[in-house]
Amino acid sequence: MVKRVLVVAGLYLISMTMLAAAKDMSWDGWISDSKCAAKGANAAHAACAKKCIEAGEKPVLVTDKDQKVVGIDNPDAVKGHEGHHVQVTGTMDDGGMIHVAKVTMLKDQGTGKGGAMSDMH
Repeated sequence: MVKRVLVVAGLYLISMTMLAAAKDMSWDGWISDSKCAAKGANAAHAACAKKCIEAGEKPVLVTDKDQKVVGIDNPDAVKGHEGHHVQVTGTMDDGGMIHVAKVTMLKDQGTGKGGAMSDMH
């Protein structure tokens, strides 16, 4: 009897661990830099974002849904996508940072909710 209880409890713990494992999710948004953040959520910001990131600012994703600025914990995954409207797929850690597994360009590169480059600095 005790053996059965232990087996059932073990199976329960294993199943709960599997459910709690991080699952890939996707977010649509603009790759910007941490200095300009949501102001850089447009294609016109590409050169500014690239310059700022090369100067040490961190790349961020500005989500389409709510213009939330989300940090990226593996910045090399988005290198070359500064100022691009993309879909990123990956996992979000407990601190709210995205670990990007995949970047897909979205078709509508000419639209965005941010301001023009002249508004950046």
